[in-house]
Amino acid sequence: MRPAFTPTSDPAEIRRRLDRLLVSGALGDPGLTRRIDRLAARFAGFTESYPLPLWAPGLLPTEEMRSLSEALFPLSEVRPVFAALCRAACRFTPLLEASYLYGSASWLDFLHRFRPRLKRADPAHTLALLARDGTFRESFLFALFLPQHFGATFERYPGQTRFLKRWLAGNLGRLGGRIRALDSACGSGEGSYDLAGTLLEAGYREVRLDGSTLEHLELFAAAHAFFPHDPQRTRAYRERVAPLLASEALTLRFYLEEVAAPSPERFDVILCNGLLGGPLLHDARELSKAVAALAARLAPGGLFLAADRFHDGWRLKVPVARLQALFKGQGLILRESEEGVAGERPR
Repeated sequence: MRPAFTPTSDPAEIRRRLDRLLVSGALGDPGLTRRIDRLAARFAGFTESYPLPLWAPGLLPTEEMRSLSEALFPLSEVRPVFAALCRAACRFTPLLEASYLYGSASWLDFLHRFRPRLKRADPAHTLALLARDGTFRESFLFALFLPQHFGATFERYPGQTRFLKRWLAGNLGRLGGRIRALDSACGSGEGSYDLAGTLLEAGYREVRLDGSTLEHLELFAAAHAFFPHDPQRTRAYRERVAPLLASEALTLRFYLEEVAAPSPERFDVILCNGLLGGPLLHDARELSKAVAALAARLAPGGLFLAADRFHDGWRLKVPVARLQALFKGQGLILRESEEGVAGERPR
């Protein structure tokens, strides 16, 4: 059964749900402890031969520091121990390949990019603390899988929203004031709540909205406005979505799902922003499969929207015209949107 959540702000329920995803307290894994000890010895040897200043919070790494650090203490020695800790701490299989652990060129780059800052350059020190302190580990895991640099914000696609508002106004009568919507690849949920607000403001009296993502902690953050590594974001997020969650017209749920997964459910509006044609989904076969699966979930007369403001460089590989061709190949009628691509299923 796929993990699924309806939003709640009840602290006890949030904790109960989180305990089903993450191991609390000390990990108590002797094998992991031995690996951390070996890494500590390896780092001590590295510090004896490294002629440059060790990393510390606030230090700006130079190319010489990066290259020498990687040559003498390669990330390939550090990464497996962090991966082992993450797997021991999660009650699910974490998608580590999409994290900074695999996206950084060196351990020094990881330290420089990771937020909030770690305190020490020694990875073994951090790993030992993560293994024994469940609260610190929880914050670290959310920071690893929901990094601040992804720029998750509300109102990311204003041009798309303006087009959608016009479409919603024109289809209110046809749909009888009831609408079903899907935000596929919803990430941490900001776009899902934006969509909910747009649907309610358009006068729909019965709104059923689903948000889906492939990553467990993104899913949890979206459903609970939960960012333990960023308390300010948590407060602002909860204040923003509280009026939406109080609406009796809205039924909202978040669940784990691959973009290309088949489903018998049909939707009047489908969003898939920040993914199609980007670094995580650009292979021609996989991209075509994802577009086909999402288009198949459109109800007659339904609208499929896709935009991306984060990965401009990838448009050279997957230009807008390519996405438009994929939409047309699924029998959708292209509509001119201010932002991204829009296709409508014939009625």
